[in-house]
Amino acid sequence: MTILNDIYKSFFGKNHKEAWLQFSHDNNGIFTTGKHGNLDSVEVVYLSHKIIFDRYVHYVTVGGQTFDTEFTRIRLEFITPDDLRFRITKHDFINTIGKFFGAQDIEVGDEEFDKKHMIKGNNEFKIQTIFSHKVIKSLIMAQEDTFLQLMDEEGAFHEPIQEGHAMLYYISETLIKDKEKLNSLLKLYQILIDQLIKTCSIKRVNTNNLNR
Repeated sequence: MTILNDIYKSFFGKNHKEAWLQFSHDNNGIFTTGKHGNLDSVEVVYLSHKIIFDRYVHYVTVGGQTFDTEFTRIRLEFITPDDLRFRITKHDFINTIGKFFGAQDIEVGDEEFDKKHMIKGNNEFKIQTIFSHKVIKSLIMAQEDTFLQLMDEEGAFHEPIQEGHAMLYYISETLIKDKEKLNSLLKLYQILIDQLIKTCSIKRVNTNNLNR
């Protein structure tokens, strides 16, 4: 059986579930097996905020044939006392997922980072403060693809956002099967939460009202 598994992995790659289960266990998360149209997910709580990792499959029909692509999503929905909005992508990222209105191009003053990434947003000072953080820049630079957005409208695949809330939304054009990559993205989200608290752009959650 081990030999068959090794042959299978050599042709089709690792199964994501093992990595996601270990990632969930290591971070005191909740792993939920996909069913009834939903896909596998991991929920991790940081400072009483729910960070949700999940798989998403996008279907496209062309010439009578249906093709599917698996994505990795990360979502953090929260109440915000301000209107801070931003989007960061790699310069070579082909953005076919909507437009970002009312935003300006912003650089953080790091030549290597600014050369590889494009930031659009509506508050230059706060965005520079957040993305000038050395660890945040390092974690973003380490990602193969980057699409990170703080928004108050529906997500890339029409994910709803509660009225009065904002969402920190990340999507990768691959299904991540590496636990260390998942840990890296979790650390990115945790530090982003810290920075958003410092810039007064996120409202702390009352732990008494947190439903897990």
